Amino acid sequence: MGLDRVSVAGPAGRLSVVRTTGDRPGNPLLLIHPINSAAVVWADVAALLDRPVVALDLRGHGDSGQAGPFTVEEGYVPDVLAVLDTLGLDRVHLGGGSLGGTISVALAALHPRRVASVATFGSTLGTGVPAEAIGAMVTELEAKGTAGYFADLVPAIVGRAHRDSARIREVMAEAVGTRPETVVADILHGAFGADIRHLAGKVAAAGIPVLAVAGDEDPTCPPAMSRELAEATGGTAAELAGTGHLPMLEETERVADLLRQHIASAGEGQP
Repeated sequence: MGLDRVSVAGPAGRLSVVRTTGDRPGNPLLLIHPINSAAVVWADVAALLDRPVVALDLRGHGDSGQAGPFTVEEGYVPDVLAVLDTLGLDRVHLGGGSLGGTISVALAALHPRRVASVATFGSTLGTGVPAEAIGAMVTELEAKGTAGYFADLVPAIVGRAHRDSARIREVMAEAVGTRPETVVADILHGAFGADIRHLAGKVAAAGIPVLAVAGDEDPTCPPAMSRELAEATGGTAAELAGTGHLPMLEETERVADLLRQHIASAGEGQP
């Protein structure tokens, strides 16, 4: 399966999008990356799937523009809608990692006719991280620089069996890039300050199937957060043993299987 990259005019600037090539059946699966990564983290998963797959670099990430706001409802949901509208995707299945899962739930709540199903991986309705803790992250970021900060962070958030993975380090270094620390700091404030609990009930009311997956070694969004997300959206929770916060890189085949099974159980859905 090949991938090509296209540009979409988003509400705050250019959005870089990768998509699978070739004519494949079924509603597309749109994949949304975790905070401070990029669409490239989904490339290996996309290669294992047999339906059209689209993944974008959110604003402030990857090859997309770096203008804010970096918030779920005002920033990232409009980015995803711009991609859907420009590519002519009326209805999609959504898969999101970490912040990408939060965005997926918000999009399903606000635009349920566009969403056939949602699968989240290491996601939460709201982290509850206090402002002081976010400030400490920013201070460390400023001291180490973007690349150094995340080079140190990645081994601490994956499962123990994956901490020495050269592949994960390589992909995440590409995904993180060398963005200005000021942009990354704004993203940290926007993401860790997000809370979409007020939207979750709308997903349940719309009957959109939700699968909330957590790695049992995820220190950032532990299984309790995924269970809360599943309960609030009327969905199902699942755990991946020995897995941390980046299951799409740690357990690529298992993530692809979960996406395949969830989409099959959800069906293509009706507008």
